[in-house]
Amino acid sequence: MDAERVERSMEIREQVNRAVTEFRGYFFSRTARQTVTLYASQILLMALGVVINSLNTRILGPKDYGILAFFGIVTGFSVLFFRFGFFSSIGLLLAHEKDENKERELIGASILVGLLIGISYSLFIFISSFFIDRIFRTNINHILRVFSPILAILPFQMLIPQIGRGTNKIYYLAWFNIIPKSLYVIGVISLLLLKLTQIKVSTLILISLISTFIGIIVISYSFKPLFTNLKENLRKIWQKNKEYGIHLYWGQIADQSTYKLDGIFISYFVNTTQLGFYSLANTLTSPLVLLSQSLSTSLFKGFANKHQIPKGVIQLNLLWLFVGAVGLVLFGRFIVIFLFTDRFLPVVPLILPLALAAFFQGMYQPYNMFLGAKGKGVWMRNMSLIMATTNLIGNIALIPTFGAYGAAVASVLGNLSFYVSCIYYYNKLRFSDGL
Repeated sequence: MDAERVERSMEIREQVNRAVTEFRGYFFSRTARQTVTLYASQILLMALGVVINSLNTRILGPKDYGILAFFGIVTGFSVLFFRFGFFSSIGLLLAHEKDENKERELIGASILVGLLIGISYSLFIFISSFFIDRIFRTNINHILRVFSPILAILPFQMLIPQIGRGTNKIYYLAWFNIIPKSLYVIGVISLLLLKLTQIKVSTLILISLISTFIGIIVISYSFKPLFTNLKENLRKIWQKNKEYGIHLYWGQIADQSTYKLDGIFISYFVNTTQLGFYSLANTLTSPLVLLSQSLSTSLFKGFANKHQIPKGVIQLNLLWLFVGAVGLVLFGRFIVIFLFTDRFLPVVPLILPLALAAFFQGMYQPYNMFLGAKGKGVWMRNMSLIMATTNLIGNIALIPTFGAYGAAVASVLGNLSFYVSCIYYYNKLRFSDGL
């Protein structure tokens, strides 16, 4: 009996030592450094966003700031539809490419694809400018018309992350997060100090677009693209898009059709004050997901050559999300009072469901990235359709009765449905490979 206990004790000690060694390997690996760097850049990006919003509101005032915000909503939302699956296909091709020169050739071809899509988006904005004021009863048509040629750069904001992810050059992604926003802050503050011109909505838009253009040029050059064998590489991208990207795109369209539906419903069925509380609660819980996204992005290229997700990745992700969610729930009240004063205490009840929603969103990140690295576009489309349907039903059923809390519960259900879908298709992939 004593011998069995000793043997069992030794087995447990050996398992613990293996786990510690595995965790230590992840903590000090290149993936860990990349994850921390990307996560830090995203947190800095959020901080820069606060600074930018503070500058914009103080310079413009409520009326002009509304025009600027509407410009951002129109361009930020509409450009999402101008991917057509090509950027995701490019990221997947790069993840599977092992030859550095061929990788650089693919990047060169992808820049050409991005340019063509950018031109089509520019034409769309120009044409839309003749109708948008009549539809939304605003005064933005002349701004869209003037800036439509420069807006051709916006699709590159979606292309660059796919290139960085596919080539595993995560540090470039971190810089791409920071450069445009930093240049914008520097540009606006410089104009304020020098008093060279009166700052208007168009001035801020121009500074933003110039900053974005510089960031795109700098990071694109850092990838060292080659513009040789364009015909062959364009054919590869087109073929991969038919197999993978276009299916993923239709799923993304479903997601986009329900984009920010919760905010619209809260405003319509309740009031904008409740929307403000809901937005602040989301602001508090969103950093929880960012680390999981950063980790999964750092692993994307490696996933392309693996048969399954390493257990250590899932365990580390679970540990971070569990500790973070519990911490938010326990200390949420103190955080709200410290950051926003006690006038915003109605935010506190929303933290629990939104922390749970963030938990499931973080949990599905490695699985979603793994399926993407394996080119399962049809499966990912199905997962997006399930999530979009769940979100739609949840928002319609819960928000009119429960308001912002109902929207938070709908978010939990939507993210849970996507997580369950990820587990289902991940296991299906493993079983089909005989694992």
